[in-house]
Amino acid sequence: MDWSPQIIVKAEDAQSVPTSVTALKTFDTGFPDTKATVHCIGSNALDFCKQWAAKGGHKLINHVVSTKKSELHYEIVKRTRLPVALIAGTTVFYEDMSDYSTTKLFGADVIPAFDLTDKIINIESIEKTIIFVAQPIKVIAALNEITKDVMYTPVSTEGKNSSVWNNQTVVMCGKVYKQTSGIFNMIYNYDKSYMTNFSSKTANKYETVFGGNSISSTMKMMESIGKDTSKFMPYVNHALNEDWESVKGYRKVWIDSIS
Repeated sequence: MDWSPQIIVKAEDAQSVPTSVTALKTFDTGFPDTKATVHCIGSNALDFCKQWAAKGGHKLINHVVSTKKSELHYEIVKRTRLPVALIAGTTVFYEDMSDYSTTKLFGADVIPAFDLTDKIINIESIEKTIIFVAQPIKVIAALNEITKDVMYTPVSTEGKNSSVWNNQTVVMCGKVYKQTSGIFNMIYNYDKSYMTNFSSKTANKYETVFGGNSISSTMKMMESIGKDTSKFMPYVNHALNEDWESVKGYRKVWIDSIS
């Protein structure tokens, strides 16, 4: 299957630029001899994205800083008929992933449900580092079917009131259940048969630098809910130093810490 890689980069501060563009630095490993489209949100990482795109002949699109990744996922999928690979800028590639295939609407990894507190539960969700969208037209059709009875206003345009794909919250039986943002979480939690969960072989071909878009604010947030960030920072530092082999295992450490 021929994938069109769409890399979404957003660095919330200058410190986070190196870890927000790891997908670009390792892209040739994950998608050799392939041209990508880079979606750079805001301006912090724009210079790096410009240089990388110009050097490799890739396409660059700059989006306003208010653009949300969940809305951008929707816009990319809505505007294509061809298979696309949605890639977080914080991805680190270790092997060629261009030969991935699925017969379902999309393929991705899954984060198990976890307790934010004794009353707040984050339900099972799509891990957004890489999402292979094999059938974008059917993804949009499924989304329209799901939302037809609850969507009373037109879907917002990029960066303007784009809250329709935000986190969803339901209070039920003394608990608060949160659904992570994005169209793929909406579809997955409606009907899990629409997607293929990555095999361990596929999942081992890449890593992600969790918090790489906003190192300081992410670590502060994790500390605020009682997480030991000393487990995370060594991996972030390895990514800053481009020691890719030492970044391996970060995804498991992160998910284990929250589940």
